Amino acid sequence: MQTQNPDPDTLTLSGDYESRIADLLRIAQRYAQIAQAGADRHMQDALADLENSLSDHLAALANAAEDDKADAEASGEAERERRSWHPLRAA
Repeated sequence: MQTQNPDPDTLTLSGDYESRIADLLRIAQRYAQIAQAGADRHMQDALADLENSLSDHLAALANAAEDDKADAEASGEAERERRSWHPLRAA
């Protein structure tokens, strides 16, 4: 995620879609934290719940990525992909 923008309310995302979504969730989580400071009691509660929910979703994405890695290792797909990055050696 690019952090140096001329307009602080504008951002540029990079990477794959999953990392972009995670970046957006982290940004929303941070804004929920900041907004709690000036909010009334009921809004603070709602923003705290939102912050917790976003944290849960970020954890779910991280767990899913780890599960996908584990599945790729178990199926041999990860090893095939690693080997595809190495050039063949002359005999």
